Amino acid sequence: MAKIVKKGVKGAAANFITRQQALNKLQISLADFRRLCILKGIYPREPKNKKKANKGSTAPSTFYYVKDIKYLLHEPLLMKFREYKAFAKKLNKVLHKGEYSAAKSLEENNKPVYTLDHIVKERYPSFVDALRDLDDALSMLYLFSMMPADNKIKADAVAECQKLIAEFQGYVMKSKSLRRVFFSIKGIYYQAEIKGQTITWVVPYQFSQDIPTDVDFRVMLTFLEFYRTLVGFVNFRLYNEINMTYPPKIDETGGFHLDEAMPVNNAKNDDEEENTADSIDEFKSTSAEDDENTVTLAKIQAASNATSDLQNLFKNQKFYLSRETPRYALEFMITSCGGQVSWDASVGVNPPFPESDETINYQITDRPVVSNRVLGRTYVQPQWVADCINACKIVKPSLYEPGCTLPPHLSPFVESKEGDYVPASGIDSEDEEEIAAIEEDKPKTKKRTAAEIEEEEVKEMSTVMMTNKQRKLYTKMQYGIQQKADEVAKLEKKKKALKSKK
Repeated sequence: MAKIVKKGVKGAAANFITRQQALNKLQISLADFRRLCILKGIYPREPKNKKKANKGSTAPSTFYYVKDIKYLLHEPLLMKFREYKAFAKKLNKVLHKGEYSAAKSLEENNKPVYTLDHIVKERYPSFVDALRDLDDALSMLYLFSMMPADNKIKADAVAECQKLIAEFQGYVMKSKSLRRVFFSIKGIYYQAEIKGQTITWVVPYQFSQDIPTDVDFRVMLTFLEFYRTLVGFVNFRLYNEINMTYPPKIDETGGFHLDEAMPVNNAKNDDEEENTADSIDEFKSTSAEDDENTVTLAKIQAASNATSDLQNLFKNQKFYLSRETPRYALEFMITSCGGQVSWDASVGVNPPFPESDETINYQITDRPVVSNRVLGRTYVQPQWVADCINACKIVKPSLYEPGCTLPPHLSPFVESKEGDYVPASGIDSEDEEEIAAIEEDKPKTKKRTAAEIEEEEVKEMSTVMMTNKQRKLYTKMQYGIQQKADEVAKLEKKKKALKSKK
């Protein structure tokens, strides 16, 4: 006879543990448990059958994996949390007695200090893993760098966030890794490509921030504590890989002196790489038809050429920023594409060149009317810079004249599929727009070719050979495709009506 298995020894009951059981096992408070889980990357789990996981009980509970809680038992931070609890008791005792000098010496000499270096190494075994998880970290650092310091958010944390994001921006500018920009209501979305990994983050606009009262800043500050350590590691590694001194020199206005730290040999190496890339022999494919999904040498070369074009988009171009424009955002975008930037003295000290410089090519302004224009200088609005980066080419500046209605600023992160409605960006040249309008107005011939007739017959034959289940599925698919096409046609009709009104 087989051995009888006891209830709760195997299955969901043995794999899951409730939060209260985990607290009893670790012998820590709920606040410390939450903090530890955030730092270690452990999250609640949802069992398939809550009743079985809770050993027959139907009471609402939060579940964790047993193996995760066992993993936390050996964490060195647990001992530090306990030491800090004992230190807080001693400090309270001394303060209640009124011995302030003893309390000061106790805080200076006996306060437990811990680091999160070992946790970063545990969670990210390779550098690429850390880059993949950098989106949320950068967004959080940019958010807290704009926050005012108070009793919840310390001034040291805000200053460190500002330093870390300035260092990361300096690397992106020097390596010219910026790929996409989008101005949204929430803030400015950036996307950079570092070591083949796309990193997207959002930067809030530079307005005075009101701290909300319904947000639990203890949880956010715990995330921030871990992200500060992570971004510090990433910045150090990125700067070392391009042979730059870390930390870089940053002045009071957030400017960089990266050219001093950059070795001269790198420029020569870049020129050599470009020459070798141009001298690569081209081999024609022997196959009759190339598959669209296959990666060929020509496609790799085209992608690398597009990247190099974007990196040198504003090369040998001088920009001047008017005082009403967002200086830091525009300086970051233009410098990342090889341009030179200056600004008004009221915005920041030590501008590279004055507004009266005759070599300035573009002046970015955000006013309806610009008086005292300089001949030979192009005046554009800030959106022009973002649209140029997204289009990977210099867009017509006449569409972005001060006071003009701007073309629609479309998100570069939306990837349209076959049959989707793609709105016109409005940044094409006038000749291209006229050609497109003529093509739309041309009457479509209803005469079908022999190939189209043969293709329809093959489709009909294939539907006849289908089973009932396959035919129902095929009908549903066709219904969905038709609905999508009708919606696109409706939007196109609406667009034509708006154009005719203009």
